[in-house]
Amino acid sequence: MKHLALQKVPGSVGWEVIIVDNASTDGTADTARAEWGKHNLTDVPFSVVSQPIAGLSHARDMGLNHARYEYLLFCDDDNWLFDDYIERAFKIMNSDSQIGVLGGCGLIEAEQPALLSESLLKFTTVWGPQTWAVGSHWVYGAGSVYRKSILLELKNANWRQVTTGRIGKKLVSGEDVEICLMSHLMSYKIIADDNLKFKHFVPLKRQNINYILKAAFWLNYSSALLNGYFALVNNKPSIEQIINQDLLSTAKSLTKLTVNLVYQKTIKFRTVSIEQKILYYQKCGQLKSLLTNRQLIKNQYQHIKQLLKTVKTAQAFTSH
Repeated sequence: MKHLALQKVPGSVGWEVIIVDNASTDGTADTARAEWGKHNLTDVPFSVVSQPIAGLSHARDMGLNHARYEYLLFCDDDNWLFDDYIERAFKIMNSDSQIGVLGGCGLIEAEQPALLSESLLKFTTVWGPQTWAVGSHWVYGAGSVYRKSILLELKNANWRQVTTGRIGKKLVSGEDVEICLMSHLMSYKIIADDNLKFKHFVPLKRQNINYILKAAFWLNYSSALLNGYFALVNNKPSIEQIINQDLLSTAKSLTKLTVNLVYQKTIKFRTVSIEQKILYYQKCGQLKSLLTNRQLIKNQYQHIKQLLKTVKTAQAFTSH
């Protein structure tokens, strides 16, 4: 809240803060109100709304329902925005009506004393310049800005996301990437700007190897759910073929990796590195998702194809 309250926004730019209490049990709403009250920003509308259904997608949908402005900045509780973030983001979005999603540049801020090296902390959170944004058509959700009109159009068209966001211990992610890919299929630009800086806070509870391995598993599990989008973005004709190819490739890769790790540990008596463990968990997550979500991925592919025939801004992809 402090970093939102310290934003230097010109008086000509109207903005508001909406806190979504997503089934919290730690007094989130009261804490947010108390912190905001310290800064006496009476000219900036502030509200707390409740979303009892757990999950990031549900929380953001509730925020969408209450937002009064066209640009939506999704700011998680661990995103510490630099004080010019909102002003810069507003100018960039206003400069081009075809920008659908705008991403920033995260800097890792670890709670001290840090328990992991910086190289390992990078596995716990998103960070750095998003050089892939234009070519790959997605940005990470932290600090990202969206057009409300796009999200409302999709909501009115009954778009269903295949990703749900993190719920409890089930760290399904990718809901932000899914919005980006859908926006791209609707002919909008997905960009990032390195001048939009924020710190991504990593608490001590996420500075351990078990969390890193769990995150590695779920990130790759979630990525496989988006195969239907990748098929349409890359103009691939058969989602069934893509799933089969990915399944075979991942199974072969995981088998080879497992054999090598067993040989390394039991025959060569060499310690398995953290990086090797991360790779193992990544492959396990991808394979698990492809095996258990095969029909879900195919259904989502068909859902997107039908949706692109109805949303009015999806001009370039109606032939799919």
